Amino acid sequence: MMSQSQLLAAKIVEQVLIGKNLDKSFQLVLTKYSHNEEENIPQIKDMTYGAIRDLGKSNFYINKLVKNKIENLCIESLLHIVLFQINHERSNDFTLVNQAVDAAKKIDHKKSSFINAVLRNFIRNKDNLQKQLKENESALYSYPKWWIEKVKKQYPKNWQDILNIGNQRPPLTLRINLKKLEIKQYSNNLDEEGIEHSLVGDECLIIKKPLDVNKIPGFLDGKVSVQDLGAQLAAHIIDLKNEQKVLDACSAPGGKACHMLELSSIKLTAIESDEQRTIKIIDNIKRQGFKAQIINKKIDNKNEWWDKQYFDRILLDVPCSASGIVRRHVDIKWLRRINDFQNFADNQLTLLRATWPMLKEGGKLLYVTCSIFEEENKDVIEEFKKKINNVSEIDIKFPSNITHIKNQVIPSDNHDGLFYALLKKS
Repeated sequence: MMSQSQLLAAKIVEQVLIGKNLDKSFQLVLTKYSHNEEENIPQIKDMTYGAIRDLGKSNFYINKLVKNKIENLCIESLLHIVLFQINHERSNDFTLVNQAVDAAKKIDHKKSSFINAVLRNFIRNKDNLQKQLKENESALYSYPKWWIEKVKKQYPKNWQDILNIGNQRPPLTLRINLKKLEIKQYSNNLDEEGIEHSLVGDECLIIKKPLDVNKIPGFLDGKVSVQDLGAQLAAHIIDLKNEQKVLDACSAPGGKACHMLELSSIKLTAIESDEQRTIKIIDNIKRQGFKAQIINKKIDNKNEWWDKQYFDRILLDVPCSASGIVRRHVDIKWLRRINDFQNFADNQLTLLRATWPMLKEGGKLLYVTCSIFEEENKDVIEEFKKKINNVSEIDIKFPSNITHIKNQVIPSDNHDGLFYALLKKS
């Protein structure tokens, strides 16, 4: 029933509005309130993720249509859901309103007439309101004002593309395990199954219509993995050789670790501080039939878990704002605060300084973020190079199908936004 789906979606959005993570809220609400709703999960997901993506737009409309602050956050969340549905023609407008009235009755019976009045008012004035929206950047692009200003300042030529791509649905990108099959062979298999796709690299393709991972041919037996094209660069840039000792620091969920093992016969140690995320590394490596030393510990100045055998290569994929993958994590732009970036940068520099002593002379460390903001990227590397004597930076050559400005990979239709810096120890 649509009204029940709207209600559950509103409860999830409510959690995000109070600052909770969307993916966790989705699981929490469905576990708590959903009974026999499995068949409606795709619909609830469409509404929830769409409404969060469009929050800037629906906030604008609500401010125009409602004079006083809405005290009941779940009722406000229901408006966000239904405004998204109407604006994206998910059904007949008035059918959606009637269903929303039913959903509102389950939240607060007294507010059902309020929901009815606001939504019908929106439908009557939709054309005029949509014209007004175009004059408000934060509403038009659906990002906080400070985020838009930051992107404009750092990317004066690309800022609109970056913001628009962040509002797209992310592509389902696969990495082919070339140890197990050739990409042409896999492409033919997909054709036989009627799965539309496009080749975007020697070991990478994009599935046109999203599929559940367990339904992706070859996924369960490790022939393919889900990994963004931009993220697939890491295992190539780090310049692996057989038999090298390699540390994958901050390794979860293990996609880059598995890719490195696909490309070279290395001795891999993967370390991750989060226990639940460590399990994901174990699952990924097991699914692909690889072996690695997987450690659930924190990287710090002491590194007591380390056996004092130096590493030839270190991959340091640091925690960051995730601003380069906002289309995958649509709540990020609303949960981040402008002063978060200094905290991320401080932590990133701390991790760099803690991993550097474990690298052998002549060894290489690849620093990676999924951020588009220079405070976490270029600025961190410059600060590190200033304070450390035995470090030099190696130029990175990116493939022609990667949109980038120097070391910064810019979000595009085919890949996310990531930053790479390759450092050598002298």
